[in-house]
Amino acid sequence: MTRIHVTTMAAAAFLTVSPLSRSQEPSPPASPTPEKPALTDGQRAQIEQRLNEAWNNLPLEGKQHLMRIHRALNEMPPEERKILRDRIDHFLNMSAQERDQLRKNAERWQAMTPEERQQARERFRQRRREFEEKWKQAHPGEEPPPFPFRPQTAPPPPPTSPSPSEPAN
Repeated sequence: MTRIHVTTMAAAAFLTVSPLSRSQEPSPPASPTPEKPALTDGQRAQIEQRLNEAWNNLPLEGKQHLMRIHRALNEMPPEERKILRDRIDHFLNMSAQERDQLRKNAERWQAMTPEERQQARERFRQRRREFEEKWKQAHPGEEPPPFPFRPQTAPPPPPTSPSPSEPAN
């Protein structure tokens, strides 16, 4: 079984809430949306058959892991569950190029020493503060949007102090 299929199945386990394991109030039945028309009985049967075959092909450890994740997800508050679902959906909808960049970033982070990671966090926090200050100057009274997390084409230049001939801000 390929890594994509396992990832998809893990996402399905995250996104599927079985009535048997639900300890909270039941959610309302899913209504068809314009993007997702209702499935026919035949389509539902095909999907269920594929999922059952995939589940039966999983090793015991994989099944146990997915069940633990499923149980933990169901015990989470709904707002936290939504955050996780949104992130999983985002990951599943990424292009191959975006996933490759994500993998490279993770490898680079893992290769860093704890000190280098701490320095990277500090640089991020500093860029965030600078971003918020610039936003507040340009948009008085408004809250800044979430900090852009996508890589920029070129890193921003380091802050420089004004030269004696330039007026200070």
